[in-house]
Amino acid sequence: MSKVIILNGSPRKNGVDAGIASMIAEEFPEAGHSVDVVEVCDLNVKGCLGCMACRKSGTCVQKDDMADLIDKIRASDLLVLMSPIYFGAETGQTKIVLDRFTSAFKGEKPFGNVRVSSVLLTCADKNGAVAYDATLKRILFEMKCLKIADPDGGRIIGGLSPETVRDSPAVREYIDGLLTQLNQ
Repeated sequence: MSKVIILNGSPRKNGVDAGIASMIAEEFPEAGHSVDVVEVCDLNVKGCLGCMACRKSGTCVQKDDMADLIDKIRASDLLVLMSPIYFGAETGQTKIVLDRFTSAFKGEKPFGNVRVSSVLLTCADKNGAVAYDATLKRILFEMKCLKIADPDGGRIIGGLSPETVRDSPAVREYIDGLLTQLNQ
């Protein structure tokens, strides 16, 4: 059984990202995988201090939820990072978590067992894939720096609403692709 961790960076409990995370959490156990959905906005994670103490010790000096989150990620096989696009980029809460991944850089495999990662950005704009491609590329580069063996190419899905998530062919294709990657 593979372990999946989803970091949902949306503050909306009934939004698009929550709907997609819910679909994964319902379907993947049927295929023999466990799923842990972490609501990033519910975590107590402070902004990076830029002190670089983690470069020496491998851990952050701040005492918040980030160390536990990194441990959960390291114990997973698949990391799914999802966030809606707010004002041209991922949510502020998601960016704070990305910044704090710095403390995981020490060592050959900063994220331990994670062998596959995926980045999913959602937006209301149907043309979001064009408008926000640079944001996706930046986040994928950050994931590559964490030396995850098989990051996917990421995805931006636009034009969704909470009511249309379950019927979206793009969402279905994304979830099926994740499951295929995990089963390889």
